[in-house]
Amino acid sequence: MLILPLRLPAGEISVHNPDLPRHPLTLKDCIAIATGESPKLVASRLDILAAGAEIRAAQDSLWPNLKGAVTGEAFSGEPTSKFRIFSGTGISAAKKVGLAGFGIGDLRLEYPVFKDGSIFGFNDAPAVEIKRAQRNALAWTAHLTREDVINRVTQVFVDAVSAQNRVEPIDRKVELLQRSVDIHREQQQKGLILPVDVEVVTKQLNGAQSLSKIVHQEAVAGQLGLTRLLGLPSSADIRLGTLPEPPTPPNAAQLFHTMLARHPSLQVQLANIEKAKQDYRLENFRLYPDVDLHGSALYITDFSQFHTRTRTGGSQTGLNQAHDLVGGITVNIPIWDFGAQLNTMRARRDTYHAEQARLGAVGDDLSSELVRIYEEIYSETQRILTLQVEAGKLDRDLRVAQSQQQQGIGQPVTTIDAEVAVIDKQEELEVHQSKLLLLYAELQKAMGGTWKWLR
Repeated sequence: MLILPLRLPAGEISVHNPDLPRHPLTLKDCIAIATGESPKLVASRLDILAAGAEIRAAQDSLWPNLKGAVTGEAFSGEPTSKFRIFSGTGISAAKKVGLAGFGIGDLRLEYPVFKDGSIFGFNDAPAVEIKRAQRNALAWTAHLTREDVINRVTQVFVDAVSAQNRVEPIDRKVELLQRSVDIHREQQQKGLILPVDVEVVTKQLNGAQSLSKIVHQEAVAGQLGLTRLLGLPSSADIRLGTLPEPPTPPNAAQLFHTMLARHPSLQVQLANIEKAKQDYRLENFRLYPDVDLHGSALYITDFSQFHTRTRTGGSQTGLNQAHDLVGGITVNIPIWDFGAQLNTMRARRDTYHAEQARLGAVGDDLSSELVRIYEEIYSETQRILTLQVEAGKLDRDLRVAQSQQQQGIGQPVTTIDAEVAVIDKQEELEVHQSKLLLLYAELQKAMGGTWKWLR
């Protein structure tokens, strides 16, 4: 399998031309390139990284928080009344102050002892578990995203290769019908057939020509769509290999009992249940008192000693520095809020129970989807077997017609009609074989990658 490194930086989407293998691209090659270049997978990986950072941020918020501040102030003037307050410097209303300045250094420590279910930050607090559940949901969703990318590439690859496989037969059909029209016109001129016979064959030719144009455009569109999914420029010339063989049908009992239990969709729902549970715990803890430890250190100093003049003409020298140390414990007790927090807690509890019930619904939907795909695979397989038998009979009729024409006992028109019938049946067989491959790809997507056909 071709493995290419990711070349798209975050926040930038561009197309480039990776080193492609010299051999025609197989479906596995295309999947390997697409899973390395898909913007959806890049976004999923970045979302998981961001969710991991949020977990660490929630954990860090439960530990002590230390803040510091430094303030410098300068002032000058005289009071307007004896009730004037000068920033707590102790200057009375009777004093006049010249230009003076002081600095304040403040250091504060806060430690949540018990808050929102966290005890000194050592236990698994709901705020942290919520972020962890969100990350788990994103991680399992990334598995589903990868299978979605694989399924999309598979559909485009199968459609493109199937259209390319039908180009040559449909061109051959147009050529045969053109010869048939020419023969019928010659026979009409000789009076051997009626004009309506020519009209019927001409309509067949017109229909085949229209179908040929559609098939050619479908092949081109498939190739352009595939280059887009592979992160290649639209002008890139890629060669596609053959369609892969359909896999052996998986064991239904194993899918429904073993692999379905590990389905990413179920894991995502389990993560959603855990998130709802932690939301419920968080709101429930908010009904209890919070306990915080806090401390602060305040340091005040003059930038220089200042002198003040008194009414008697004397002077005083101000203090150079002072400090203040404070420590304490705060208990916040919720007393009455008209039931707002209690109803919030009840809402989170009901949401938690709803997510638990939704887990069964997810399992039922997955089981129904698997049954539907199994039935379609069985139906398509039966149809392909029938078409193979019919194609074999038509191929035998063509050989007989060709042999009779070579012996001079058969008409050219009969041989042409026999070959056109073979081409039509082979085209129908090609369509159903492609549909069967897409059903197996759909089965892998429905299983979320727990059963893998395409890797």
